[in-house]
Amino acid sequence: MARTRAVSSAVMSEIEPVRRETVMDTVARRIEHLVRSGQLKAGDRLPPEPELAQMLRVSRSSLREALKGLMYLGLIKSRAGDGTYIQSSLGRVLNQHFQWMILLREVQYLEIYELRKIIEPEAAAMAARRATTAEIERMEQALEAMKTDIASPELFHAHDIEFHEAFMYASGNVALTTTMRMLYHATSEARKAALPLIDNMGTHWRRHERVFRSIRDRKPELARKAVSDDLMYAEKLIKQHIHSVELAKGIQKTEGNVKEPATGAVRAGKRAEKNRLIIS
Repeated sequence: MARTRAVSSAVMSEIEPVRRETVMDTVARRIEHLVRSGQLKAGDRLPPEPELAQMLRVSRSSLREALKGLMYLGLIKSRAGDGTYIQSSLGRVLNQHFQWMILLREVQYLEIYELRKIIEPEAAAMAARRATTAEIERMEQALEAMKTDIASPELFHAHDIEFHEAFMYASGNVALTTTMRMLYHATSEARKAALPLIDNMGTHWRRHERVFRSIRDRKPELARKAVSDDLMYAEKLIKQHIHSVELAKGIQKTEGNVKEPATGAVRAGKRAEKNRLIIS
């Protein structure tokens, strides 16, 4: 009998303790159940506090605290004098959360480019097969805006993102569009900081023009290749940028006044430091 108890104790010691569910977890799970069952849907207003507390079987004080947490996470939103609502779209929330993963160094910039190289060429091929006239016009407008503002890096960058989002949207796949918008948002600062490393803005613009023409002319294979080439170049710029920032940081750590070599990499590193970009 004693031996049985000893074995049981040993086994029990290997079992991880059950994680206690917080009130916010409980409320979130029960609201999720209401959504799954069809009692609530995106954009719906939650019942008044007394009714909701009774429905979720929690106290009103616990409910208030839980709703504050869910609001901070972006899962619900409050309208002054009107009530609390289920978010109608979580796209912006996903962008913010993924940006925090970058800041906390859970995800590396170059890992994002690896993912883009897997997803984006196929999305361009889908756009070449599915794009509507209006979607092609939207791409063309972004492309022309890039050309107009080719001498202004900030504006060029903004139109560049508009162009990529336009052909993502033209793929006709919401999951792709949402994922890529999240990735573009997460790498926006790094891409801006790498703009000074572009060797020829005209050539860079023509890479995007090739993507556009391939989609407009309904040539999926050419669209896939054009996007792959553009991403290979963009990835090279990001690698150069990361190297230049690391080099600049290394120089700053040296003791005394060390004369810095007048290289393009160091100058680019200084520009990046001014942007206060955190490199993973």
